[in-house]
Amino acid sequence: MTVQSIGKLYGPISAPKVMKILLIAAINGLELETIPGFDIPTDTKTPEYLKKFPMGQSPGFETKDGFYLSESAAIAIHVANRKKDTTLFGKTEEDHSKVLQFVFNNETQVDRFATAIHYKHLGYLKMDDEMETMSYTFLDPDQLTLADIFFFFSLLNPWKAIVSEERKAKFANVTKYMERLTKDERFSKVLANAN
Repeated sequence: MTVQSIGKLYGPISAPKVMKILLIAAINGLELETIPGFDIPTDTKTPEYLKKFPMGQSPGFETKDGFYLSESAAIAIHVANRKKDTTLFGKTEEDHSKVLQFVFNNETQVDRFATAIHYKHLGYLKMDDEMETMSYTFLDPDQLTLADIFFFFSLLNPWKAIVSEERKAKFANVTKYMERLTKDERFSKVLANAN
């Protein structure tokens, strides 16, 4: 049986903000249409795109019934919520809130700086003490959640391109975390499709 697409995701599939949404959909057994060759500087400025997404941001998400959404976190949460029994928010209401805390912290604190590092080649990556000492598999020790997906994809480009081996050694637990998720079959499939 073929999974029916829940909508169309506008953005380059090699962009971490797009990859995290694709991974969330895949984990939940959902399918998203993508736009091959999507070019942010060009495609986000067309009249058709701006009619759907007036702020001109990428990624953008369009459902079959004409619902439009921008901001990668909003899209990711929407896609995660499309599966009623998803485990990506944890098991309890408290887990759900804690996962959202990590997601929003990531969006406001980690992603902003990770992007600056990647684009400006600053070479400085500040980790908070909790992440430095982390020794469990996921941010929620028991299972993969949205918090892990957001954290991983915010660090992905600077981690691959800029963060030195010396700095990776200094943050050994974060390095193990990034390497472990890179090798996770669910992540590696999305990463392979982006290359």
